[in-house]
Amino acid sequence: MNPSPTPPDRDPHDHPPTATGDAPTTTAAEPPLSIPMDLPHDPIEPPDEPEQSTGVTPIELFFDLVFVFVLTQATHQVESHPGWSGLFQGMLPLAALWWMFGAFSWLTNAVRPDAVVHRLLLALTMTAFFVMGLDLPYAFDPDGWAFGLAFLVAVGMHVALFLTAAEPSARAGILRLAPFNAVGGVLILIAPHLSDVGTWVCWAGAVTVLYLSMVIGRIRGFVVEPHHFVERHGLIILIVLGESVVAVGIGAGGRPVDWKLAGGILLGIAVATGIWWTYFGGDDERTVRAMSEASVERRQMLGYVAFGLAHAVMIAGIVLVAAGISDGIHHLGTDTNRWWLGSGVAVFLLGHAWHRHVLGTGSIVAQIGAAVVVVPLTAPLAGAGWATLAAATVVLAAMTVADHHLQLRTTIPKQAREPGEPREPEESREPGEPREQQPVAT
Repeated sequence: MNPSPTPPDRDPHDHPPTATGDAPTTTAAEPPLSIPMDLPHDPIEPPDEPEQSTGVTPIELFFDLVFVFVLTQATHQVESHPGWSGLFQGMLPLAALWWMFGAFSWLTNAVRPDAVVHRLLLALTMTAFFVMGLDLPYAFDPDGWAFGLAFLVAVGMHVALFLTAAEPSARAGILRLAPFNAVGGVLILIAPHLSDVGTWVCWAGAVTVLYLSMVIGRIRGFVVEPHHFVERHGLIILIVLGESVVAVGIGAGGRPVDWKLAGGILLGIAVATGIWWTYFGGDDERTVRAMSEASVERRQMLGYVAFGLAHAVMIAGIVLVAAGISDGIHHLGTDTNRWWLGSGVAVFLLGHAWHRHVLGTGSIVAQIGAAVVVVPLTAPLAGAGWATLAAATVVLAAMTVADHHLQLRTTIPKQAREPGEPREPEESREPGEPREQQPVAT
């Protein structure tokens, strides 16, 4: 990659003049991105096409392990405080944590952490994330100052590491994004010291500022290498799914295993497997292809929506699923929470459908259908934990089979071409727009 730095006498906020006086128009070969939340054109000079990554590094995998503890804390917060208040006291801190944690996935996509200084800074950042996870149950209490302070430390580390990027546009982009992350951290820091209403307003404002910063700040310029980016987020989801497996053990803990408990464990693992199958059941190659075929500038928007926002929804769903599995196994023959398991499955499926729709990697009919029916099927069965687990398993299994058949009925055409060879006109499409589908010969 040979980045071309912006000449020092050029004002990075100046657009070339156009006939209308607006931002430069997109050429016919690069139509505007038609996904749920588009960004206005940003004057930062676009990055060069990144070199293909060699894959996720061991330090990144080590870094991701801290998120297991964060998920455990968020799940425990939801379980120990049933009701809307407890739900949001677990989900709002988790949303802030995911935004910052995902930001480090963007970082290591642009800056390969091979240097000793990079690894040391990532290890220090792990400490900050662990402190946030440890303080998550107290994030709304007056004694919960550590969460906000650790968040600001993570923001500082993120900026320091990103400024070592070779791509000038990435360095310019992080300098525009960092103030929004800092404002979010300050709101989180002062939130516990206000009245109840003030605390909720600050937390809601912090999460809003963080998640809308890419739109509000019209931020562009980040480098997205598709293979590493997709692999890294897949590994994060795999780690998050570990929380649902841990939930099986937590729910079954403290008693000897009999046939009844073994059956509950089987159902809990079946639900976790259904969630895993939904995400990892064949979308990987299609996702990489969709990201690779997008222009360098559009990949940032796809990464923001499909991997930032949609993955936040999926992670929230998995936390609820983990709470529901633990509760269901712990109360196999008695009353369980009516909403956790079914709602968690529905939220995860909606997030996955959003992810797939934005990238245009396949049908979302099965996911939407299952999300609609899973809560009405599981909620009336809350009188017995095994019944809710069984109902969720049936819904996920039926959805997987239906989705498999829908994918078999259509194919995503592949057109072989040499590297650098222009696409044929019929291949041109917007990232996120469903590809032309052809029936498979039978």
